[in-house]
Formats: sequence, C-alpha cells, structure tokens
Amino acid sequence: MKDDPPQLAIIEQLSREYDEKYKDLEKLISEINKEDAAPQIMALAERAAERFRSAQAKLLCMPEMFKEDTDKKLLPAMTTLFRSFDEMRILFHFLSDNESCKKIMSE
Repeated sequence: MKDDPPQLAIIEQLSREYDEKYKDLEKLISEINKEDAAPQIMALAERAAERFRSAQAKLLCMPEMFKEDTDKKLLPAMTTLFRSFDEMRILFHFLSDNESCKKIMSE
C-alpha cells in the first residue's frame, strides 16, 4: 500500500470516521431521553458547521492554492463542496423545523 496515492488514504480514513461517528450517534440517541435527542443533535450539527466554516475560511485565505490552479479546477471543486454543505445544512434544518417531516420521521 506504499504506492497508493495519498488521496486514497484520506478517503479510507474519512470512511472509517463516518462509520465510527454514525455508530457513536446511534449509541448516544439510544442512551438518552427522546426529549433530549433533538437538542443534542442540533448542538452536534452546530459544532460540525462551525468546524466546516473554519476550514472553509482557511482554504479561501490560501492564495497560493489559487495561483497554482492553472487548469482552473480547484475553485469550481471548492465552490461545489461549499454549496453541497449548504444544501445539506438547509435540508437538515428543514427536517428539524418542519412538523410534518417530524411526524414522518417518527413513524
């Protein structure tokens, strides 16, 4: 695996972390009162959003990345990533705020 590109290692690590975080959230939800679940999930969502926004700001403040982007692929990829995050956040808030969605999710 020495010859594997570093991107593959990053994807593998992210996949392992995703599975671990999913299991941790399932465990947390199973151990707390139903009334406490929503505030806990919202707090975790806010923490994740803050970490994403911090990383986003750092990336956008690295002018050397954009200077080396001679084929103009980095900026569109980053923009797509940022838009996708915003879309997921909108969906999350819509689901958490919308009463009809809450009823569907609880059935």
